[in-house]
Amino acid sequence: MTPSQRTRFWGLVALTASVNLLFWRWWLTAGNVGHPVLFGLRSATTFYIATLLPGMYLLFLGFMKRPNPIRAPHHARVAVISLTVPGSESLDIVEAQLRAMRAIHYKHDSWLLVDKCHSPEIEALCQRRGVKYFSRHDQARWGHVKVTLDDGREVSLVEYWNQPGPPFKAKTKAGNVNAWLDMLLRTGLKDYELFTQLDIDHLPRPHYLHKVLGYFKDPKVAWVQAPSVYDNWEHWTALGSSEQELVLQGILQMGFFGFSRTPFIIGSHCTYRMSAVREIGGFQPTRAEDHLDTLCLAGRGYEGVFLPEIIAVGDGPETFETYLAQQFAWAYSMFQVFQTHTPRLLKNRQLNFRQSLQFIFAQTWYPFWSGSMLLMFMLPVGSLLLNDPVAHVNFWLYLAHYTPLTVVNLLTWYWSRRWFQPRGGALLSWRGIVLHVARWPVVLSAIAQALLNVQKPYMITRKGVIQGEEEPFLLAPHLPYFLLIAGSIGAVWCFLIRTGRSAAQGDILFAIQGAIMLFLVFAVALWKDVKELRTKGLGLAHCLSLRRRPLLVSAAIVMALAGTTWISANRILEALAYGQVDYTNLMLRIWPYR
Repeated sequence: MTPSQRTRFWGLVALTASVNLLFWRWWLTAGNVGHPVLFGLRSATTFYIATLLPGMYLLFLGFMKRPNPIRAPHHARVAVISLTVPGSESLDIVEAQLRAMRAIHYKHDSWLLVDKCHSPEIEALCQRRGVKYFSRHDQARWGHVKVTLDDGREVSLVEYWNQPGPPFKAKTKAGNVNAWLDMLLRTGLKDYELFTQLDIDHLPRPHYLHKVLGYFKDPKVAWVQAPSVYDNWEHWTALGSSEQELVLQGILQMGFFGFSRTPFIIGSHCTYRMSAVREIGGFQPTRAEDHLDTLCLAGRGYEGVFLPEIIAVGDGPETFETYLAQQFAWAYSMFQVFQTHTPRLLKNRQLNFRQSLQFIFAQTWYPFWSGSMLLMFMLPVGSLLLNDPVAHVNFWLYLAHYTPLTVVNLLTWYWSRRWFQPRGGALLSWRGIVLHVARWPVVLSAIAQALLNVQKPYMITRKGVIQGEEEPFLLAPHLPYFLLIAGSIGAVWCFLIRTGRSAAQGDILFAIQGAIMLFLVFAVALWKDVKELRTKGLGLAHCLSLRRRPLLVSAAIVMALAGTTWISANRILEALAYGQVDYTNLMLRIWPYR
């Protein structure tokens, strides 16, 4: 930051501390407590969402660091690799990546690593484009080479490179890269000092290597990361996902770099020191291998560099279902890392205090955030079923105390937009809000399955697969939303039939609000799906006919929400008038210091 920006930053810190002090001083007043358990849970979720997360954001915002440019070495041995699974990406996407790798100006070798099966078609494409081809399933090339296992069995290299577990676990990205690393040593081919790994859809710009290689002159640096951004914004889920990543790919990564010299590796594209990767046993055996690679390299004392420049651009999730699957995979794998690997490194004191704080904060975000969202949704339901309010507070007085907290957090977000990546993205769009609401039930499911040790296959994000008009609109991904909506509406009716009126009736408003938010997720997904059909030249009547079932479900939910709101309207209005507030002295009640 410039000196003037630093002054404004500390002003925002002081303002944030002030509004938090005012809110919590008022909220924790004994007279506000309703049901003790519900009040405690509401306080905990509010603290995490409205105080802790903005506080951590300010922390990393204050520690942001931008590395000074360093000229790339003249004759480094560098490889650029990309990975593909035949059938999961179109050949057009594969060929575009081959062209992009070859177009990088710095002298290097380009490799394409093909998994699942050997593909003569892709191998021929590589030969035409001047890219080296490797497949750990190529029987003709590797099937005759024998390897002796620890148990004395002799197997072919193909079998050796496709094992049930690490480091060469079959059908995983880490296993594919590790097989390539092993092949380089076994065959005596040119080994490399550095290598860049690119997802098949993330296309590097020609100056990519010139931008990152210079930082490896420092022997402590084991990886250099740049922002992972999308440009297929014609898909609303890709654009919304990109908007959700604005802060991570800019402020947080720069903050991680300045705070602990440990920016997170993002597996879409990153450049590594080969010897450091070999030292940790290759790419790590998890769907979140990039994050675990960061953890393991940091545990060995290595540092990373974050370069806040867009030097590669890729594709985000093209469909709502793909977005949900991606979020599930990330949450499941990240929580696995938190369960199994982080405690070991912390116990062995392989991470310093700042690294420990940073990793614990990032790895607990999925469970704490999704758990907080679940509690925010379920607390009104619990209040209505128990017939006991969460809190005894006037609604408008609550808004008077909570709104400044929200406004200051949004002000900080808006002021810091100059460091977002990519720049120019929407600060707060309907897409980001809808996807934000949509993902917490999916994330919660992933956390639960990770806790129960439910084994999941390695999940691949499909790219460039065009959907035809016969593609159905799947209702199954929306089933958790339907169940939550039904539970919320059911709690309201249970209260109306069993009790009618009580101090808990104010939570009818929040129960209905939660149901409406989840319904909007389904409604937006359906609306965008119909709009997509229209762009394919189908008439409106035909589109509605193809989506008859989800439209009927949508109509049923609208009727249920409208009917429940209508019947509950008087109870809600009575609750909004609860408590006498002298509005002429409202500011004195918020700020009682004379």
